[in-house]
Amino acid sequence: MKKTLFTIGLVAITLILNGCQSQSVSTQTITHYSLSNESIRFVQGLPMQQPISISVSYEVADENNEVSSIILASGQLIDGELKLEQTVTEPTEVVIAVNFVTDDVTSKTSAILRPDSSVEFVVFDRVTTYGNYKQVLLKGSNHRSLDDTQKFSLKGNLSEIRDIVPELMQVRLIAEPSFPDYDEISVVFDPVLVDEGEFSIEGDITEPTLFKVAITEAPAAYFGGIEYLPAILEPGVNYRVIPLGNKGKHAVIADRDSVHTQLVSSWRLEPEYVTLVDKLYDDYLDAMWGLEREVHEEHDKIQIRNYHMAEQCDHINLLDEVKSRFVEPYKYVYQSTSDQLKKMRTETLRTHLRKTEDSAIARIIVDLNRVRLGTDWRANPIHERVAILEEFAQKMDDAFVNQFVTPRIDSLTRRALLEKRNSSLLPGQVAPNFTLTSISGDDVSLSEVLSKNRRVSVSFWRSDCDHCIKRILALKELYAEFKDLGFEVVTISIEDNLAEWKATSDGMNLPWINLGAVADGVMNGDSPPIVVKYGVFDLPNHFLIDHEGCILNKQFSNSRLKEMLDSRLVEIAN
Repeated sequence: MKKTLFTIGLVAITLILNGCQSQSVSTQTITHYSLSNESIRFVQGLPMQQPISISVSYEVADENNEVSSIILASGQLIDGELKLEQTVTEPTEVVIAVNFVTDDVTSKTSAILRPDSSVEFVVFDRVTTYGNYKQVLLKGSNHRSLDDTQKFSLKGNLSEIRDIVPELMQVRLIAEPSFPDYDEISVVFDPVLVDEGEFSIEGDITEPTLFKVAITEAPAAYFGGIEYLPAILEPGVNYRVIPLGNKGKHAVIADRDSVHTQLVSSWRLEPEYVTLVDKLYDDYLDAMWGLEREVHEEHDKIQIRNYHMAEQCDHINLLDEVKSRFVEPYKYVYQSTSDQLKKMRTETLRTHLRKTEDSAIARIIVDLNRVRLGTDWRANPIHERVAILEEFAQKMDDAFVNQFVTPRIDSLTRRALLEKRNSSLLPGQVAPNFTLTSISGDDVSLSEVLSKNRRVSVSFWRSDCDHCIKRILALKELYAEFKDLGFEVVTISIEDNLAEWKATSDGMNLPWINLGAVADGVMNGDSPPIVVKYGVFDLPNHFLIDHEGCILNKQFSNSRLKEMLDSRLVEIAN
């Protein structure tokens, strides 16, 4: 017996990119089509700049789970129409694929085709200075519910949004992976192009699930958005997007008491929260218009004036430009407002977490606290993330806690320690000495290297860090130029195993001092003492140190390193 395979969504955008900057549109073609159980018809819009071929298909699996594809239609429209070769007798999930013939690029979306109704969809072809964007979008609605007992609906009118061209506004639902499965793939409902301000999404869901309602501009759906709204969707509940405050923001409400009402509306619709949302908008504009510029500049002057230098490093003439990168940053008023919004959300969610005895609800609360929104996008401090996980642990069984929660708490606690240590190793401070094993098996100390050189670059890396590899390979040119002037490079691998370090090093043929965090012939990844000593919590991580052991700079580009070496080593040599 055959059965139809159903999926939630497809990646509906194909990009040919040369960069991710703001796009300058050269040409844009938007064409509207209609798919019925009889044909695909052209509805309105400009002709495409190149020929397109449209196919509609669905997949079936037999009793042995072998999948085959059923083609309902495939080809180019003739006189504005392409007849279906077959029809469906029941609601069926189909894939609508549009092939741009000249570019040989295909973009897809999925929809539920019913025997007695049609599906409206739009094809985009945008050519910009930085890339070509091609996308197929359902128009106005994405109704894919097949089971009334599991059905939810989400509707809204977004006509008051002014930050997006109305004809390009789209809405998609994204269910982020739940704790602890953050590495899993997000579940995405195919986006809907808003039609005269309105959109409607219907689907099936078996249990309360946290989604983000993403309001973005088509067709570049993955390059930022106007708003991301939290919504806990569950069977039998209807939801609506409504205005929030007076500054063009929005919220999702449910038509009855629900998990969403308890965990989202309980803080998001509070008058104090709404007032802060409006204030955030005004505060942000103040910052963008430079109304805090004088206060900002005075803050930076005080920070630079009070910059602390180690006594051993008084000989360094540290430029204000360098100091400014490592002083306490100015906190804009809008950032403080955002923190207030985040605090209100966190406090309300922690109250709900303490009260609930439902482990599934507890997981949703942890996920909801983690989601970054447009109004309170700043991440919670680590100590607050640890606090909510400790309360979460009280709601879960010991096996789950031991396998997932405790390791996460330990990881966050360790990161906090490393961040604190790294933030103390600033230009003008003394670099900690170390002794590590070289790739040839010799012990090498930092003090020994410093005694023979005027400048030493110390870089931490791993073979699975692409940025590290690119930076190290690019460093070879600088090393060749300055090594005879007293410049040395020390790379420190924090690989998980010795063989990987040696294999990667051999492949790169590193010409300098290549060290590894090796103990008794074993490498322990991010666990060795050198990682704690230098507070290495992220890669790549690099320092420039002078012959007296003082840090001159950290986290700099190779071009900036060349400037620093040019200005000092060449001067000394002459």
